[in-house]
Amino acid sequence: MQTTSGKKITVYDDMLDHSLRQHIYKFATTSLFQIGWADGNIVENQKHQFLYSNYSEHDLVNLRILDALEKTVVYKEFDGYRIKHTVLNLSTATDVNFIHSHPEDKVVLYYVNLDWQDGWHGETLFFDESQKNIEFGSPYTPGRVIVFDAKIPHTIRPQSHIAAKFRFTLAIVLERC
Repeated sequence: MQTTSGKKITVYDDMLDHSLRQHIYKFATTSLFQIGWADGNIVENQKHQFLYSNYSEHDLVNLRILDALEKTVVYKEFDGYRIKHTVLNLSTATDVNFIHSHPEDKVVLYYVNLDWQDGWHGETLFFDESQKNIEFGSPYTPGRVIVFDAKIPHTIRPQSHIAAKFRFTLAIVLERC
């Protein structure tokens, strides 16, 4: 999918086998979280901080996701890029999310939860440059990988209060080599 500004969003489903998906989920649920992640640089929005876990290179090796993606078509997305940082985001139904973008070049976003049901919401929404129109919405689909230009304005729709208590996403942030 290409946005009206020419930026690219690519969705990949079923790239990881169930055993690895379970391993990644268990890794996520036992991660050490801290408070402080915020959407964007708008000062007024900084009061809404989230739980997140920064992953080291060692964590990525133990997670085994890169080895698995290397065997799929997703890995071509890494060509010409290096990993700047990786973060596990934890969202709850009471979180407030804002439209934001990232200064880096590309994001590889992985939906970690093993189960997500209709009506639980939690979609990732991508906006046009005016931030007034949704150009693409990705339902939270367990195991999905979305690769997108980090400068595309985006946000998440908070999950419903009937959803799983925690919504996990793994963001591998890339910059050009």
